[in-house]
Amino acid sequence: MTEFIYLHGFASGPGSQKARVFKDRFEKARLPLTIPDLQQGNFENLTLTNQVSLVQSIIDEKSGTRFALIGSSMGGYVAALTAETRKEIEALYLMAPGFNFLNRWMENMGWDKNSFSSTPDLIRVFHYGYNREVTLNTHLFRDAMHWDSLPLIRNIPIRVVHGIHDETINIQESRDFAESRPWCQLKELDSDHGLFSCIDWIIDDCMKFFRMVI
Repeated sequence: MTEFIYLHGFASGPGSQKARVFKDRFEKARLPLTIPDLQQGNFENLTLTNQVSLVQSIIDEKSGTRFALIGSSMGGYVAALTAETRKEIEALYLMAPGFNFLNRWMENMGWDKNSFSSTPDLIRVFHYGYNREVTLNTHLFRDAMHWDSLPLIRNIPIRVVHGIHDETINIQESRDFAESRPWCQLKELDSDHGLFSCIDWIIDDCMKFFRMVI
């Protein structure tokens, strides 16, 4: 049997509204769904390496088990990175995935990714799970440089859904990703970054996709 892992987005958590709906629907379908806390109780020191390592450890604890990953926003990017490192991952379903993570953040913050000398050690960001501003260590972006050069070229079934009104991650990121990877399907939806206006359709689509490819 294939096991499923849901990876939440940046400044979110396993108790997010979207994660809870997925958990409920998968439980009703009797499908095993794990939703780890990617920030591991330490959002300030969040890194891509720590997130990927956490998912790898879940996979490594169950030798011989097949996995499919569901990722939202940054969690979608983490899912894609992890799939490059573990052959047990057979398929990905990604919602508004945060491809081009490092370049997008550096551009939005007005930083030079070739020189971190002028970058502050800590910044304040809004955390949706806590509903308040919290501190984030910018080591996240230094760490991201190591992953930025990893080519996402593993040929496994990938389905991407992305809102055409996404105000956080431009849908062009997903268009570019899918265009260069024939094994990736892209569905554009009339929604925003959260995609919650389409959540029931998305979960139905996710289950249908996995039934077809796994």
